[in-house]
Amino acid sequence: MNSVWGKEGGKVKKIWMMTAALGLGIWLTGCSPAFVPVEDPSESQTEERNSPETEKEDQRKDLAFQPISEEERRRIVTELESFDGDHKFSDMDPEKAASCGGEIRDAYDFIGRETENGYGYVLGFRKGKEDPLQDLSIYSIDDVIEAEKWNEDESIFEKVYTFENVYEMYYTEAKDVLFFVPSGMEEPEELRKAFTYSLCDGDEGVRYLETVKERGVRMSSPEDGGYLTVRRFEDAEVLEEYIPLTEDQEKEITGSDEIIDPVMYGIDGITYAASQEIYESENPDPDEITVPALKIAEEKCEFQTVGTEDMKEITSAELEVVPISKEPEKNTDLARKDSADSEVVGISEMLQDPELLKRLEEILAGASFDEAKECPYNGILTLTKADGTQVVVRLASDGCDSMVYGSYSFYQAAGGEVAEIWDMFPEVKAEIVK
Repeated sequence: MNSVWGKEGGKVKKIWMMTAALGLGIWLTGCSPAFVPVEDPSESQTEERNSPETEKEDQRKDLAFQPISEEERRRIVTELESFDGDHKFSDMDPEKAASCGGEIRDAYDFIGRETENGYGYVLGFRKGKEDPLQDLSIYSIDDVIEAEKWNEDESIFEKVYTFENVYEMYYTEAKDVLFFVPSGMEEPEELRKAFTYSLCDGDEGVRYLETVKERGVRMSSPEDGGYLTVRRFEDAEVLEEYIPLTEDQEKEITGSDEIIDPVMYGIDGITYAASQEIYESENPDPDEITVPALKIAEEKCEFQTVGTEDMKEITSAELEVVPISKEPEKNTDLARKDSADSEVVGISEMLQDPELLKRLEEILAGASFDEAKECPYNGILTLTKADGTQVVVRLASDGCDSMVYGSYSFYQAAGGEVAEIWDMFPEVKAEIVK
């Protein structure tokens, strides 16, 4: 697809891609770590801030900063809105848009967009090298968003700026692109998710957005019509997507007598929301998934159904450790390092020993179907079978005896058996327990 990136000389140029970490706050969710304190008040930050290395890095950032042109900004707006077919936007009054910037409005140029039925957003683009939000943390205090900093002895936060006309705020880690939802307006969720995926997940996020358009799925539920909600693991994280359904697809789903056992797709792995017309005429059970619905999920979301009956004739198994977004509680010697920065992320090990593979089959085939658990499933176990097909099992790395088969089916192993599987991959385990 044509992305928010402009093409120059046939080569794609990224206009506003930055990497950032997700943060949470009251009324706001952002693409920045600044919703939690950016420094630890128990540790002095003066030496680090004033170090020659830090000064050189600041100089490099100053030299690298390039304001985004008006043409490029409009291209970004057009691309973001291409994800939101539910709403038709028009330009917001410039003063209303600029009021979202509050006390820093002079440092940014603003583009506001709104609909006739109350949805709206504002993008702020920093004009120059000077960053008024540098080293500040942003919070929602009594429904008012404030930018704050540590006082001199780093004992409390002091307010620096207030954003009084803002309901929600998102921003890049560098804070040179801001996204506001003005007070009194509704958030265009699909558009906002396009913004945050682009900014939070780097090139991978851009590639994901491309697949969203290619597959015809959504990141938020449609306002009208029937749809499937599909939850599946992507690496160690749960990805929730929505598949809009045509009238014919709904009739095929509700007209089928072939009902799938939830064991196949996991509790809430796939759910069906009927359109108003189908709901009034048939009132289908949203948790009753038929074969046509499963086929659509498999086609659009690469949904994989795996059960205990699939755990046989395994000829090899590969275990890989992937990043997860948060640190779980550690309760066994299997406790991992922080995967966001750990050197063990991305390491893998192959198992081909026939006796161990036989024992692996026994453990996986003997597990019991279970409900979803809050475990770090960052051990990706890829099983290759005799016929060449592959199935995926996700192992918890904190000592939890829970596993995920396929896309979203949760299984519980007997006590200690998940740890036994980790023991079959001694090189990986030796790294994560260091």
